[in-house]
Amino acid sequence: MPSIEPGGAFPPISLTLLTGEDMTFGAGHWHLLVIYRGAHCPMCRAYLTAAEALRPRFAAAGFNLVLASADSAERTRPLLSETGYNGPVAAGLSVDQMRELGVHMTPAGDTGAAGPFAEPAAFAVDAEGRLHLVQIGNAPYARPDLEALLAGLTYDRDNAIQPRGGAR
Repeated sequence: MPSIEPGGAFPPISLTLLTGEDMTFGAGHWHLLVIYRGAHCPMCRAYLTAAEALRPRFAAAGFNLVLASADSAERTRPLLSETGYNGPVAAGLSVDQMRELGVHMTPAGDTGAAGPFAEPAAFAVDAEGRLHLVQIGNAPYARPDLEALLAGLTYDRDNAIQPRGGAR
């Protein structure tokens, strides 16, 4: 498994949003990529609803909040409709992409998932494409706290705080 560290470059993975656009991280903007488990997970429904409530605050602060999961677009669209999430979403994370990000993967088993899926994670990418924050969970309840991330990332960016830990 590759090492993904704060201060290093975000892996050159290609994510395609449900809109058909390819997602480029860095490119002059800060991004927060949040990995969620998928439509099979009841905790994800509440999380996406909460993410939608915070999405305007992320935008006002200058952060592009992007969600992604291993679910197909066909499984993702009803979840977004149910939760009201209207921000950028990438569907169909591959096993190779999940490995490249270093997230914990869980086999579908009897979860109701269509295939292997990633446990929750968050990656903040600065305007130069460097990882500012890496938060990787290994259980459904180990989710990134979006309010805390918004406050912390805003403070770090506005005060030129360098990434903690990892490569420099």
